[in-house]
Amino acid sequence: MKKKLLMFLPILTLLASCGGDPGGGGGGGEPVPGRDYGDEKVYALFMYNIPRETSESPNGMEEKVENTLFAKYEITVGELITPPGISPQRNNYEFACWCKDKEGYEPWVFETERAEGSTILYAKWTVTHEDDYEEPEYIPPERIIEDMDYRVTGILNKELKEGMEVDLTTAGINRLKKHADDCRFAVNYEHKVGVELTSATFNDVTKVIHLVFPSGELDIHVNDITESLNIKKLFPSQAYIDGYEAKAKNYESREFELDENHHIALMGSSSMENWDTSTEDMAPIKTFNHGIGGTTVENWTDALLERLVVPYSPKAVVYYVGVNNIINQNDNGTVCGNKLNALFDKTHAMLPDAKIFYILINKLPYYPHCQDDFDIANQMARDYESAHEYLTCIDAGQDLLKENGLPHWAYFRTDGLHMSRYGYVLWGARVKKAIIDWLG
Repeated sequence: MKKKLLMFLPILTLLASCGGDPGGGGGGGEPVPGRDYGDEKVYALFMYNIPRETSESPNGMEEKVENTLFAKYEITVGELITPPGISPQRNNYEFACWCKDKEGYEPWVFETERAEGSTILYAKWTVTHEDDYEEPEYIPPERIIEDMDYRVTGILNKELKEGMEVDLTTAGINRLKKHADDCRFAVNYEHKVGVELTSATFNDVTKVIHLVFPSGELDIHVNDITESLNIKKLFPSQAYIDGYEAKAKNYESREFELDENHHIALMGSSSMENWDTSTEDMAPIKTFNHGIGGTTVENWTDALLERLVVPYSPKAVVYYVGVNNIINQNDNGTVCGNKLNALFDKTHAMLPDAKIFYILINKLPYYPHCQDDFDIANQMARDYESAHEYLTCIDAGQDLLKENGLPHWAYFRTDGLHMSRYGYVLWGARVKKAIIDWLG
């Protein structure tokens, strides 16, 4: 069965290609009353049907991509509709059937139902757990010493300062507050075999962590340094900086993430932020996503790493960042590559036990003129990878290409920069495979 398929284009493009009027008058394809289609072309539109919220693109325009188009082809009024020869795919879901409604209550019966006009059909999904993979339990490495019973080195991966003080940011302090009666998880320490931390409590009034070991007690004073890492202060000339700071504060205040420890951190710019199905796409691997659209590599190195990554003690950090350095900031590939290396260096210094993954910059339909710089930055990341075992590069964009090696527009939104829903299916699957290969 050969049909001309227009795969996974945003709904705005869909409406434009159909003259803004599918003509079906709804998901079931009822004709418009009194309308004579005559020689007018009518279409069957098969929607991928994964809803998403309204988001703001880097140029400040609101985009709402509630559905993406899986397939579109011309049909004849009064004739049976033939479904696409292939079914859509979605991580952790199984395609069930094509329906007249988004909710999936009214399946289209292809054997008997005939087209009465242009017809919109929606994919129905059922949750599946065919992948029986179980994420291995993570056991943090112990630091064994012989010269003394114990030595406290830090709190939530921040080193102790002289006078038993530690500088933390809002996320770390919020974690201590939520677990004030038992915050042992937050203490970094070395110890003799058999010597364990007995208790750790946090007093939010005095900002003191009280530690009890079998052979002694210790008080550590907490300083809040979040304001010194305020993005608006560090990067006052950069566009959209107010929005970056607002998103950072939102992540820091998210109640449900204050229990996160040793999960996978997904960090970076808009392609990471827009991945709003990352939790389900990566399941059963536990992840949290703190992507902020428009951010550059140095935003993460100089501020966001310490605020949105380090306090959660992730066992792995996945970055997709650098695109904005080249497209918006006019960094060449070498400058961007050097900044990426600095980010890898600092991430490893602050989280020495964490694995780092870097998703190579995708080939982008609208930015072929930037490809040489993308390639240089990607190669510098690969060179870093070859010299540092804690970094692994992921070429997640390889599945977004046509056979000739050029990026396929079907996997991107109309801006030629951000991925479409199905683009994320393929891109996310590559990221998930790399994480599972590492976890074993």
